[in-house]
Amino acid sequence: MQKYFFTRFVSIFFILFVYSGSISAQMNNEHLRDSLYENTAFQPGEYLQYKVKYGFIGGGIAEMRIDMVPIGYDWYYHVTAIARTTGMVGAIANLYDKYESYIDITTGLPIKAIRDIREGNYTRYNEVLFRRWENKVESLRSGLHDVPPNTMDILSSFYYSRKYIFKNKMNKNDVIKLTTYFDDKLYEVQIRYKETKTIRTDFGKIECLRFVPVLDAHSPFKKEEDMQVWFTNDGNFIPLRIKMDMSVGSVKCELSNYKNLKNPFGIQSEATQ
Repeated sequence: MQKYFFTRFVSIFFILFVYSGSISAQMNNEHLRDSLYENTAFQPGEYLQYKVKYGFIGGGIAEMRIDMVPIGYDWYYHVTAIARTTGMVGAIANLYDKYESYIDITTGLPIKAIRDIREGNYTRYNEVLFRRWENKVESLRSGLHDVPPNTMDILSSFYYSRKYIFKNKMNKNDVIKLTTYFDDKLYEVQIRYKETKTIRTDFGKIECLRFVPVLDAHSPFKKEEDMQVWFTNDGNFIPLRIKMDMSVGSVKCELSNYKNLKNPFGIQSEATQ
């Protein structure tokens, strides 16, 4: 049971990662006008790597990278996220999950999302096209679905939040909702901002924004503090640490490497001071 939980956590890392971080409010015309502003949080070439531990056992790596690609006459952000087991854990429970999102650089909204899952003998592949002009998504596996305006996938919602939302001042216990389309379902998640706090890390002392989920009847957690996420308060707003305490054990993700950040790592910018 414990081994199974660890490998499943690596698989859903990005789901929780983004749900915990994407505090984007329901977007309106003001948000879309703001999308024309300069992107000060990330840039093409940014790379983030995380080590995943279940208790004292290490054996998972999660990675995220953003690039720019031409599609037709326009350019789009191309985000790739990979979760995989490594070492002895990988030898007994092989897992390699890949997520991709193609994002309009002007609006921050996705035009296409890809999910490619390989977990032992289990595989699953799907592509989702976002048909903005009619508020629908087209799933390769299940066809057309009605969705609310400006619905995102899990990866694009994370980058949208970094670009537009985190830079705004938040008050303690602010709760903001997010709707995403994942695994052919709509998910509404509520996130609560708790505090800005300096924590000790392998990179030294870093000031972070701390978030917890808002609990409901379907939550796997008994209390809010059972899951916590810390984002750097340096203008990059990258996840630095994720910690989950569940009945089957504790899981922790820590930033282990980064490249090509937009702003100096761990140093507060004028916008965040």
